[in-house]
Amino acid sequence: MGTPLQQRSYELTLRVAHIWMHGQGAGHALDVHRRLFESASDLGAWTERAAGASSRDVFRTCVYEVNTNVRLVKLWIRLLDDLGFLEPESASPLHDLAEEVQRLAIAAIRTTREATLSAEQNGHATHP
Repeated sequence: MGTPLQQRSYELTLRVAHIWMHGQGAGHALDVHRRLFESASDLGAWTERAAGASSRDVFRTCVYEVNTNVRLVKLWIRLLDDLGFLEPESASPLHDLAEEVQRLAIAAIRTTREATLSAEQNGHATHP
């Protein structure tokens, strides 16, 4: 899953969410569903901003936001799945798609970073 910090943080989030959702009632799972929707919507909005970026720097900033939001989408999907508020048949394809989007975002980030570094190393100014 990631670093020990990520693993322990997720465990804490999962335990607190379990207490909150099961102690207060399943209706509170709607808040996590809302967060999932908001993160997915932001992911789409940042993707569109990246597509229309006026410069490499703006594009890179947008793609970093895409990566942040896809990570949040993955968190909410996993949390809802682990708590039993999302059908496994729905969770698995969503998680797979989120993984693919994240791989694409990371590839775009690396590409812009490598192009910038290579231009700087060759003594060329980067184009804003």
